Amino acid sequence: MQTATGRLILLPLILSGAWILEIFFLQGWPRVFLHPEPFGLLFYTLMTCIFIGILVPVLLMRQAFLRGDANMHQLGFRSVRRTLLMAGLTVLIVWVAVVLQNPAGTDRIAFLSLFLLLLPTGIASAMVCCVLAGTHVQAFVRERGALVAILAGTAVSALLFALSLPAHFPDAEIPVSFLRFLSAGALFALFFFAVRDVWAVSVAVTGILVWLTAGWLDPAQVFLQYPAVFAAALISAGTLAALQWHLSRHYVTIAVPADRSL
Repeated sequence: MQTATGRLILLPLILSGAWILEIFFLQGWPRVFLHPEPFGLLFYTLMTCIFIGILVPVLLMRQAFLRGDANMHQLGFRSVRRTLLMAGLTVLIVWVAVVLQNPAGTDRIAFLSLFLLLLPTGIASAMVCCVLAGTHVQAFVRERGALVAILAGTAVSALLFALSLPAHFPDAEIPVSFLRFLSAGALFALFFFAVRDVWAVSVAVTGILVWLTAGWLDPAQVFLQYPAVFAAALISAGTLAALQWHLSRHYVTIAVPADRSL
């Protein structure tokens, strides 16, 4: 698929479809989040969140970078200093929201447990919906202006995130919950296009997921398998960190100052 439509629209949508199918077969159908046993949780994390959700998108993004469709800044991979700043501010915002209204009740440790459980999914959702699909759609329609491009990228990101709902939770009340997921997807997609940082949006998506799934997940079940939950979160975050280090060593976006004489 060497045409712009193929590489910027079809490939990201095919990967997104494969990601959603894997969510259903490896997490939704066996109800891994409801009963997070070590093998099921780690297998879902490795295959769906890391392989399909992180590694394959990075390969496609690399092609987009080499072809000039998008640069590393637009894809959300920034300098370490900026990443730490934006991710730290996002963590602070999420924690302030927890202090004001904790979806897990009065137990803040329960929120942290659910956050760790959903972190691999949050990272994969950010990578597939925003960093891959959103930026590729934006690049496809960028000739129509920045506003149209960002709105198109936001709409596609939000829709893909909402479509992942029945895959994650087949028993959910789809009409109401779909609108909640669609609104949340639009919110964090706009956040991504505003800050352009993959870590910040991953934190934001994970925090939003905890609120969206309030009442669906049982923190007590997470406590029972806390080592596996922590290992899955650590592997996902470590993979993303390693890839960002690799990209920073091999691909650089150079800011070219405008020619003031023009």
